[in-house]
Formats: sequence, structure tokens, C-alpha cells
Amino acid sequence: MNEVPVMVSTMVEFTLDGDTVRVPEGSTILDACRREGIDTPTLCWAENLTPVNVCRVC
Repeated sequence: MNEVPVMVSTMVEFTLDGDTVRVPEGSTILDACRREGIDTPTLCWAENLTPVNVCRVC
């Protein structure tokens, strides 16, 4: 019988606005905010703009 390999993701824990948050390793802070339902204004991640990483909005 063949066994299906199981992918195990390492979780990273940190404090975000005073709350403990756990996200998969490799997540960005923006990923964590979105996962927690925190609205974070950004331009570099707007789907219709090319990232230049200098907007300083977030």
C-alpha cells in the first residue's frame, strides 16, 4: 500500500498589535495581518501596480 506524504508546516509565533499570532513560516507580516482580519493600507501589493518597495504606506 502506498502512503501519501504529509506536508508539515512550521508555524512562527509573534506579537502583532498586542496579540499573539501564529502563521506558517515564510509568511509576510502583510500575510499575517490579512489572516487576522487587520486592514493594512499598501500600494506595493496592489494587484494593478508594479511593486517598487518605496511607497512607505505600510
